[in-house]
Amino acid sequence: MEKTRKKYNEDFKRDAVNLLLSSGKPMTAVAAEIGIELYNLGRWKNEFLMDQKEQKNESETPGERMKRLEQNVVRLEKENAQLRQERDIIKKAMGIVSKQ
Repeated sequence: MEKTRKKYNEDFKRDAVNLLLSSGKPMTAVAAEIGIELYNLGRWKNEFLMDQKEQKNESETPGERMKRLEQNVVRLEKENAQLRQERDIIKKAMGIVSKQ
């Protein structure tokens, strides 16, 4: 017996994701409530969030994009400096411990 795939229209998918995001319920509960498979709801959510991110990026002016990227670089440089510091501390501690 061959299974037929259910096809859901875009409105249904969007409504399901909006219900998930606005309800505060776990994804498993929302999927069971509306009678769909959990993996479908997860995939729709990811697609929906990707679309929103792309639309946000498209609406940015070049100046806003540059400012956002510069802020990201500054954040990453701080994080890199912190990680280097932690690495150096661990190296020194290992040197001390290995001498004993």
